[in-house]
Order: sequence, then C-alpha cells, then structure tokens
Amino acid sequence: MRILLTGGCGFIGKYLLPLLDKHQTMMVGRRDFEGLQDNISYVQGNISNLLELEEKIKAFSPEACIHLAWEGIPDYSLSTCLKNFNASIRLFDFLNKIGCKTIFSAGTCWEYGNLNGQVHESDTPTDMNLFASMKTGLKLSGQSIFNSNAINFIWGRFFFIYGPGQRETSLIPSCFQTFKAEKIPELKNPNAVNDFIYVLDAAKAIVNIIEAPNVSGVVNIGSGKPTKVIDVCKIISKKMNITVKSPTSEDFSESIGFWADLSKIDQQTGWAPEVSVEEGIKMTIASLEENL
Repeated sequence: MRILLTGGCGFIGKYLLPLLDKHQTMMVGRRDFEGLQDNISYVQGNISNLLELEEKIKAFSPEACIHLAWEGIPDYSLSTCLKNFNASIRLFDFLNKIGCKTIFSAGTCWEYGNLNGQVHESDTPTDMNLFASMKTGLKLSGQSIFNSNAINFIWGRFFFIYGPGQRETSLIPSCFQTFKAEKIPELKNPNAVNDFIYVLDAAKAIVNIIEAPNVSGVVNIGSGKPTKVIDVCKIISKKMNITVKSPTSEDFSESIGFWADLSKIDQQTGWAPEVSVEEGIKMTIASLEENL
C-alpha cells in the first residue's frame, strides 16, 4: 500500500514509522530527518503550505493517508487550532480530488467532554473544550468531504498516550523531575481517572486499522482501563524507590473521568493493548534516567 504520512516526526510518528515496513510511505514533515528505512521517502515541508507539496504527493499517488500532524501542541489557543483546522481541511480536499481511498485522521478523547465512566464511539459528548470542539468540527467536515466519493474516513480517537519521548510537561516526565528534585508532585486532582495507553500500542493500533478491510468512522484507541492520576504517581515513586503518602478521600473530590470502550477496534481488527501501565511507566522512567 502507498501511504502518505503527516506528523511522522512527532511523538506517535516515530514509533509508527518502523511498523510501516510493508508499505511504500511518503512522509511529510517540518524538521530535518535522517536514517529512514528504504521504503520511506521524506519530503520536508508544512501542510499549511500545501501548494508546495501537491505535485510530489500527486506523483506519489497515495492509496491511504495517516494524518497525525497538529502543529503547536500544547498550545490550544484559537489561532493555533484554526491554523491546524484549515490546513487539515485543505489536505482533505486535496486527497479527495486525487482519489486517495482511505484516510486515517487523529482525534482526541477530549471530544467526550465531561462524560464519566466507559465511553463508546456513539456516546454524545458534553461541554467540550476549544481543542476538542475544533477536532470534532474537523471530523464532521472530513465526513462531508469524503462521503460524497465513498472514501473510507477513519477517525482515531486517541486517549492519554505516554511513553519515552513524550513532552516534559506531561504527567510522567514532570513527576519524575519533581521526584529527582526531592519534592512531591502537586496534583490538582489525584483521584482523576484517565485512560493511559503506551505509545507503541497506539502506533500498532494505527497499523492494524489502516490494514483492516472494513474499519470506518470513529474508533477508540486506548487501554480500555481506568487509572487514577495518584496511582500513576505511586507507580513512578515505586520505580524510583521514593515513598509517597496517598491523599485521603476527604482531601480531594471523588474519582471522575472516562476510559475507552474497545469493543469496536477489537471486533474489526483484533487489536488489543499489550503493555500494562506498570510496564509502560517502567520503560518511560528508564528512558528518562538514560537521558539524564
């Protein structure tokens, strides 16, 4: 399969690239990039300036596109969201015109808003933030663009991805640095529940989805398990041989949050996460220690 990949230089993309060894892949990215495997060609550029890339993409004639690019994270301001939204819409329109048959685009679990408990792709969200609203708008726009030509549009709704190489401000790296400084992390709500999925598992899910014959629409990509923020903190402290006192139930609000229903991706691709939170955190901590 000929696959166009955007965002291959990013956190998920770096884990995804080695898994695409069976496919001819054209990767578009903004940074200098070396050491790619033979089946991958690299085009340096920005999809915000799509006109500069159109001829090369058209000549490549992709059968599928994996669209992961979203510039500026963790800047979720209106201007940044609009820039990414507009760039993605122009890309979708271009892919539609050149006859790309399958498009996988990255969504976010934040699209579920303030829902609690296990969430299914068909659930109706409430009170989304700006970033999630823009992602939802992109999903709806993509559906409108591609449905007219019977193009398979897949919206991968990622939950909380972690692992070696994630942003320093993310939960695990920030807790690690705080413990290294012999301090205790300040957690706004230790009882908050999230669905943490190891980055390599997320990358494998993309490949399974893109290679499966019948996947379409919204697909949850998570661990399918709820984990409290304080429990992540305690796992990190255990790996670092540091004792952390657990907050009492009176100190903070009760557990709130959501986690993924994985029945759709399981039934349609057979994919399931392989790395437990404990093992994933262990590998992430080992990487952080090595980078010191």
